[in-house]
Amino acid sequence: MWPLATAVDPAGRLRVGSLDLARLAERHGTPLYAYDAATIRAAYRDYVRAYRPFRPVRISYALKSCPLLGVAGLLAGEGADASAASLGEVLAARRSGYDPTRIQLHGNAKTEEELAGALRAKVGRIVIDGAEEIAALGRLMRRRRATQAVWLRVSPGIAADTHPHLRTGALDSKFGAPLATGDALAQARAIAATPGLRLVGIHAHIGTELHEAERYRELAGMLAGFARSLRETLGVRITEIGAGGGLKIPLRAGDHVLGLCAYASALGSALRGADAGKTTLYLEPGRSLVGRAGVALYRVVGTKRVAGVRTFVSVDGGMGDNIRPALYGAEYTAVLAERAAAPPEEEVAIAGRYCESGDLLIRSVALPTPRAGEVLAVPGAGAYAVAMASNYNHFPRPAVVLLDRGRARLIRKREKHADIWRLERR
Repeated sequence: MWPLATAVDPAGRLRVGSLDLARLAERHGTPLYAYDAATIRAAYRDYVRAYRPFRPVRISYALKSCPLLGVAGLLAGEGADASAASLGEVLAARRSGYDPTRIQLHGNAKTEEELAGALRAKVGRIVIDGAEEIAALGRLMRRRRATQAVWLRVSPGIAADTHPHLRTGALDSKFGAPLATGDALAQARAIAATPGLRLVGIHAHIGTELHEAERYRELAGMLAGFARSLRETLGVRITEIGAGGGLKIPLRAGDHVLGLCAYASALGSALRGADAGKTTLYLEPGRSLVGRAGVALYRVVGTKRVAGVRTFVSVDGGMGDNIRPALYGAEYTAVLAERAAAPPEEEVAIAGRYCESGDLLIRSVALPTPRAGEVLAVPGAGAYAVAMASNYNHFPRPAVVLLDRGRARLIRKREKHADIWRLERR
């Protein structure tokens, strides 16, 4: 759950390498997010090793999990591609150091302006998600000499065992052209008939927080079968297959997660027959690259005891900097950074400061009795927390530091109240 090289020193203080997390909170204020660079690099290299026995593979970082330039740039330096869910993420990828030819633009309901921006940015692949995008790209390509490589996103009709908000591959999903209804084949035919577009890949994503290898094996088999049918019916040879991401990471002790080797085997073995050696497999991990690297640091504000019900420990952050517990039911754990080795004394709930009853960061965690002013450290917070942070209740968003080779570097300043309304006018 914790970054690599996390340890408790002889004084009972929580450290990542040589860096004392409570002292970082004192220096930079709270809430504070700390990302460990070594953990991110190691996660990427683990992917490379796991997929080495299989077909050509490109690992494409899903920027939506954490689009911070300082974090995304680490993975660009490792050689990753970038999977962008919007034109804004395309621009973030460019600023982070990604070669535009290694960027794939995903997302449904892309506007014509967004598609035009992607063409100007010279993105390597545009992932078509909807018949309207084919027509819009067709209009834009009339004014261009170069062709554009595209993928078609399909809906495989696989209902993954995860939270309903995290399912993306079921038939009842806003994403992708359904395979079962014939819509995917019809859209592929329309792409093939559109001047300027080159259909080189197909893509599907079945959801996130997944832990079943069999679902990935099923997905790979369906994509390989669809690729064969496109070659046989349309004469289109698919050279790239995007199988999404979505691996679950442990947030609490005992969480069951799918291992990388089992994940690689499920996808790689099922795709062996799809033009082996000629088709490149694209993976789009996000959470499993950066989730473990991030630790959220909060300051304890106070305690409310409701006899026979629950003890609430309030902190100076909450759903504004991490909405995942309220939105998805994500379950985290925590320790007191200055007393990390102290034995637990009671079960408490960690309550956020936002004006919502659902603002509970952690519903139950065993801790030494927290004192006002202590620093609470929450592991596994590197994905979809900072990325989804908001200014709800007009609270500024948190600062972020990157821990790298024994130094802590500020990669995003803490917002001030004036930043919140800088674009407003009375």
